[in-house]
Amino acid sequence: MSLMKLFSWNTCLPVVIFLFGVLICQYTGNRGLFPIDSFSHFDSGYRILKGDHPFKDYWIVSGFFVDYLQSFIFYIFGVNWQTYLLNASLLNGAVALLVYFLFNNLGLNFKLSFFYAICFSILAYPSSGTPFVDHHSTLLSIIAIIMLIKSLKTNELSLWFLVPVFLFLAFLSKQVPATYIFFAALFLTFLHLLHQEKKELIKILSTLFVSSILLILLFLIFLQINGIDFKNFITQYFYYPGIIGEERYISIKYDFKNTFLNFKFIYLSLFFLFFFTFQNLKNEKIKDYYKHLNFKILLICVLTFLTLAHHIIFTKNQIFIFFLIPLILGFANIQLNSIEINYKKNLNIILIILCIGMTIKYHLRYNIDRKFHELNNVQFSQSFEAKNFSTKFFGLKWISKNSNNSEKIEAEIEFLKNFQKILDLDKNKKIVLTNYSFFSVLSEENVSGFSRWYPGDNSGFPMKVFWNKGNKYAQDYKDLITSIFRKRKIKSVYILPDINEKNLLEYVDSKCFNKIELEDRIIKYEVNENCKKLLM
Repeated sequence: MSLMKLFSWNTCLPVVIFLFGVLICQYTGNRGLFPIDSFSHFDSGYRILKGDHPFKDYWIVSGFFVDYLQSFIFYIFGVNWQTYLLNASLLNGAVALLVYFLFNNLGLNFKLSFFYAICFSILAYPSSGTPFVDHHSTLLSIIAIIMLIKSLKTNELSLWFLVPVFLFLAFLSKQVPATYIFFAALFLTFLHLLHQEKKELIKILSTLFVSSILLILLFLIFLQINGIDFKNFITQYFYYPGIIGEERYISIKYDFKNTFLNFKFIYLSLFFLFFFTFQNLKNEKIKDYYKHLNFKILLICVLTFLTLAHHIIFTKNQIFIFFLIPLILGFANIQLNSIEINYKKNLNIILIILCIGMTIKYHLRYNIDRKFHELNNVQFSQSFEAKNFSTKFFGLKWISKNSNNSEKIEAEIEFLKNFQKILDLDKNKKIVLTNYSFFSVLSEENVSGFSRWYPGDNSGFPMKVFWNKGNKYAQDYKDLITSIFRKRKIKSVYILPDINEKNLLEYVDSKCFNKIELEDRIIKYEVNENCKKLLM
């Protein structure tokens, strides 16, 4: 290979896109934190590394693929904050790279493909920065969509095989939005298969069937090898989340703000895509437009947007789907370049300016101001170098909405340091109930709680009374807690001020413990020798 070929645009740009996607996500992931979400996979990734498994060793309602992936990254690169962020950063870089190759393959020149891929990488995972189940589910679904588009174009069987794979991984990251996007992909596949020859139809269906069956078999083997009861998996990943979904559907609001204003620039991007696509189809005098790849891409974009918008309204999570703007505008640019139309050059400029403007707008709001983590009202200049608390956190600028000035941060860090000393002095097997889910890493022993996290709305595990009604899965959670006490031979339970005591006492009789109130409102429960339920 000649030196000129080695350093050609076609060779260098993909490398630049991937590295940029990784680095910008690392940057935003170091910029403040939201304790409930920011540390959850930091802890669960570590506990899997040490032999724990979800469904049997801790309660989980979504996102266990994220945990296993994090465990693998920790195993390869070591356990610290920067390798934690790699879980999000590598995915961000990989999807941006696929966007580049997809656009280039569909006829967009490498400069514009590069431009839209970079804009995508800025708006995709960096809004969170830290591993987050919604982002993983969404971006893995986007990979499946990219594979689907390529499959629709080429009918290449290896690509058809990969579509179920990435949709399955997306589902194992979080049930929704992956499920919604699955049905969107299924509809597009059905539309495509309607006009395939019998031989081609059989090949595609066979490939999809083999891929799906293989995935199910491998997953069942995975459960068996790791001793995960299938019933527990079904309860925690399907039945219990169904209760949460049921309650959220009752309060869902499809008002003007939620359905239009929040997404107005995505609608504008879709308008350009609509106009240029149908102009293209008209110019080619295509009658059966539903058979044409351009129409299918348009339909994919619309369905993906609608499913993700519904997901955000439904879950009430922060908006994070503005990465669709460079995606949709990139497809619009492809359509524009293939038609003869007045003011083509000007329209190209409009698309580029719109993409730049929206990328800057949402970059400032979500990446810089960290709105996704509710940090948009804090003073980042007051942040604390987290490496001074623990070298495991090197690179992290510690600041949260609960500690948004230097005095509060100092008090927070001092509290966490003192508590770590308490843990180090306690030689018993112990559990810590807190949203600061990193004490297992700092203690280098498993002190993690019964659930992956303890959100304020109590949706992370089945409370006995859940959103004004009973919870039929509370007994399952109680059984899990009892098994954890016995398996790990727990003697002490610490409850930090960010967690209510009922997270323990609703499931275990208070008579089983001696209650000790420590400094800084820390509560310690020591297991009685008479509590046979927990000791046998």
